Amino acid sequence: MKEGARYVNMGAVRYILAVSVIIYHVGGLMGFEVSWPIPSYIAVGAFFALSGFLVFGSFLHSHSLKSFLERRARRIMPPYISVVLFCAVALVGVSTFPAIRYFTSPDWWRYLVANLSFMNFLAPTLPGVFDGYEHPAVNGSLWTMKVEWMLYLSVPVVAWLLARFRSRPVWVIGSICILSVVYRLSMVWLYGHTGNEFYNILSRQVFGQLSYFYAGVLIYFYRESFMRYRSPIAIVSLLLFLFRGEIPYFEYLLEPLVVAALVISVSVIGSWGRWLEACPNVSYQMYLFHCPLIQLGVWFGLPALGFYPCVLIICALTFLCALLSWHTIDKRVLNPRPGTHHS
Repeated sequence: MKEGARYVNMGAVRYILAVSVIIYHVGGLMGFEVSWPIPSYIAVGAFFALSGFLVFGSFLHSHSLKSFLERRARRIMPPYISVVLFCAVALVGVSTFPAIRYFTSPDWWRYLVANLSFMNFLAPTLPGVFDGYEHPAVNGSLWTMKVEWMLYLSVPVVAWLLARFRSRPVWVIGSICILSVVYRLSMVWLYGHTGNEFYNILSRQVFGQLSYFYAGVLIYFYRESFMRYRSPIAIVSLLLFLFRGEIPYFEYLLEPLVVAALVISVSVIGSWGRWLEACPNVSYQMYLFHCPLIQLGVWFGLPALGFYPCVLIICALTFLCALLSWHTIDKRVLNPRPGTHHS
């Protein structure tokens, strides 16, 4: 069996994760109570785990560091740049500022520079846009992109460590996961004792996400054994996930490995997601575009329709924007020449 043929459900899994994030953000930004089995923070961790599983293998099969980074940039950058520029330009229509004042405002330029350089936290808002909202950030999902890039840049370093020490991957990668857990627990402890939100934010940044990413990497290195025992691994992981509320410190100690094992095992058991293979996978684009669309939905009074209509409308609009981005820009950059493919 070819390596890629084993993961026929992975595209469908990505869509499930993207929709899970959308559902929770519809609830959070529109003021609804949400009942959904996959919280957004777990969906984000699962995305990082899938990235670790796929990206580390991509690096090992790359001809050079340059080709590896080029593939990542071709995959990540076009839709990211598109959504930042689109919001910066199009949202003048909902700004309380006149167009001339909007485009000449230092805050507009600050938004553009900060977001294009992945420093979203420096300028999350646009002048006069979504003023008065409890959460006025234009696109609250973009914070993960700087984390994603930092995780990618960690891959060559970890690959060097594995070659340098010539030890089993479990020792090097396991140590990274443990250090990530210690870091996250330390930030949470500081937040609890000081009440300073800065520590809570730091707990979710790159060092706190290493455990999810490298849990995926660990499964990649032991994928043959994982495939052999994928069904019992899936069952145990699901049980642990369902009863996570009864396990002390589960979120910090066990969740990264459990989430990675569960999401990857679902990707390789059966072929229930094969029907999506004929379609371009735009789950990443959906992740990027959904937050501004939810904010616009609030501006247009969409919450008056109720939670489920809002979810359906936002998912449909997000999917359409994602497809438009893919067909007009993304696939042309990803596959610039006929017959080429970047995974």
